[in-house]
Amino acid sequence: MEPASLQTTYRALSLGAGVQSSVLALLLDRQDTELQELAYPRPDCAIFADTGWEPQSVYEHLNWLEAQLSYPLIRVSAGNIKKNLRKAVTVTGHRFVDVPFFLLNPDGSKGSVRRQCTTHYKINPIYKRLRIEAGGQPKRPLPKDKHVEIWLGITVDEAARMKPSRESWATHRWPLIDLHWSREDCLQWFAQEYPERRLPRSACVICPYRSARNWVEMKENDPDSFAEAVRFDNRLRNGTANPIRRILRGRPYLHDSRRPLQSVVLEIERTMSEASSVGHLNQFNNECEGMCGV
Repeated sequence: MEPASLQTTYRALSLGAGVQSSVLALLLDRQDTELQELAYPRPDCAIFADTGWEPQSVYEHLNWLEAQLSYPLIRVSAGNIKKNLRKAVTVTGHRFVDVPFFLLNPDGSKGSVRRQCTTHYKINPIYKRLRIEAGGQPKRPLPKDKHVEIWLGITVDEAARMKPSRESWATHRWPLIDLHWSREDCLQWFAQEYPERRLPRSACVICPYRSARNWVEMKENDPDSFAEAVRFDNRLRNGTANPIRRILRGRPYLHDSRRPLQSVVLEIERTMSEASSVGHLNQFNNECEGMCGV
């Protein structure tokens, strides 16, 4: 039994609206027997952090999912990443690039921008809102008699992504890990229960952490988002007035080959039928369980 100071008083599912977190949300709503035995009742809420630049398929799926759940789905936002990138500012308004673009430096060496968008647009707004929902006050510590569990949709094939909470008043738990479920288990369950629906892949439209195959899938399944990503990728390197170029030392790209996204995907499409595997970057298994790489 937890010490009195750590007794859980609020439970929240961190929802990314991708495969794993969507399946977990539905299992929790159905009060799955195995989850109940593992001390996972229906949560007090699911919480989704909106960057402002999710694929349209994610927003549509999120609306559908909300209609299926008997517990609240809370949407939070720290700002619109699309608008901020146009001005090369972060959520505070300061000039800063927080998306992990791949860089080709003037001397020919390769680099990358440190990923901080996860913290700014996902983690911080989720923690901020949950502290209030759990009974706290803005900008003040959560009372010591309250403690929050945050449940994340990480599966056994992604166990490396399991990380503890950075806040003393919150504990992370991983229900799908406790069930010994893989991402494929989630896909099979959803296909059986909802054969008429397709689960979207959760990630921002311009997230660089996609494998080559994922970019091809975006082009095939969400051509509007892919076209938007291509336009953004081209703009990253064009124009002397580009505010992002003024901040970064190297030339930025969305693809880790440091080549224009559109040409890379065209090349991949020509060779996919001959190659057994073309994906070469998959730093968080291409899903966002609510707080990206947390």
